[in-house]
Amino acid sequence: MTYSLSKLSLFLSQTLLCAICMFGSALAHQTGNSYLTVSEVDGRLQLEIDFIVRDLGNLLQTPGQPNEPPPAPDKLQSLQAPITIAIQKSLTISVDEQPIPLEFLMQSVVLHNDGLYVRQRFSGSTLPADAKFIVLRYEFFTQNDKLGRAFFKLVMRNDEISSVFDQTTAIQRFALGETKRWSTIGLFTKEGAKHIWEGADHLLFLLTLLLPGLMLTIRLPDASGNLRPTNRAAEKFALKVITAFTLAHSITLACSVFGWVSLPDKLIESLIALSIMVSALLNLQKRFHISHWKLAFLFGLIHGMGFANGLKELGLSSSYFLETLFAFNLGVELGQLSAVILVAVPVLLLARQPDTKQSVLKFGSIGVLLTSVVWLVQRLMA
Repeated sequence: MTYSLSKLSLFLSQTLLCAICMFGSALAHQTGNSYLTVSEVDGRLQLEIDFIVRDLGNLLQTPGQPNEPPPAPDKLQSLQAPITIAIQKSLTISVDEQPIPLEFLMQSVVLHNDGLYVRQRFSGSTLPADAKFIVLRYEFFTQNDKLGRAFFKLVMRNDEISSVFDQTTAIQRFALGETKRWSTIGLFTKEGAKHIWEGADHLLFLLTLLLPGLMLTIRLPDASGNLRPTNRAAEKFALKVITAFTLAHSITLACSVFGWVSLPDKLIESLIALSIMVSALLNLQKRFHISHWKLAFLFGLIHGMGFANGLKELGLSSSYFLETLFAFNLGVELGQLSAVILVAVPVLLLARQPDTKQSVLKFGSIGVLLTSVVWLVQRLMA
């Protein structure tokens, strides 16, 4: 029976290694974000949209070769007309059920943290004084664009509303003159959870640190006096690591969003990949004893800056700033907690024998190590 369990563990561990490598490679190339602002200027509706240059092929539905570089800034002006047509076709605005035609005003080039963007500005018709709501339909998402998002800001009549468009929320309605505090908090809680679930690097780091702790079991007497294995040691280990990681990334998330700490985006992403690689290497050696919760706190400070990348360019209303910051962080915590539970339960069930524990720890850490090396090289060369 023990031999069968060992073979099963070896098979599952090797399968996990392959899955982690393929999963990491698939998420290494993500679609860029876009940024959308609707405001009222001299009584007229005005729209501004930033679209990442490297994804212009998707926008224009003329994808190039995989290794074809994006157009240079001086070549973008020649693409102005087809870009304008694509935007006018795929982005529609209506006020109180009346469509608003968008008239092109100007094009420019701007730089965001993740690359070069082309910006187009449009003007709409006069906004009625008694307008009650605006509906936006954002139809740029395609079957191959599941990770793309449009970060939206509405600035109108002394009110600001922030939102996020994706494939599941491509059509959104915004009430004018009303405070939508709770709906905004709910939205960014959901966005925080999505950020951690789609951010494989953050999850992989946390789970790699937790892996040695999940192997811990001790024997305690039950009601009959018999010694039975318990996962109490693993639970204590996990609690310390998760608490340290949460505290650390919450500190730097807040500091980064408030502008108190700032590092280049490329450096942050590379350090996150390096943190995963270091954690995996430490799991594969027995010479040095490390405190995993201290490691979680140290690298959690770096991961907090990575979390901030999902927030700091959203243009959040100053009235709701603290609420949305808290909501996003809450979503991150709920996302990572659900991921830990989902992974920890099958690992604890699998690793009941000493030999199976070693196989899970070894092959799981090797898979993580290979994935993190690929990420690090990609991010350094980006």
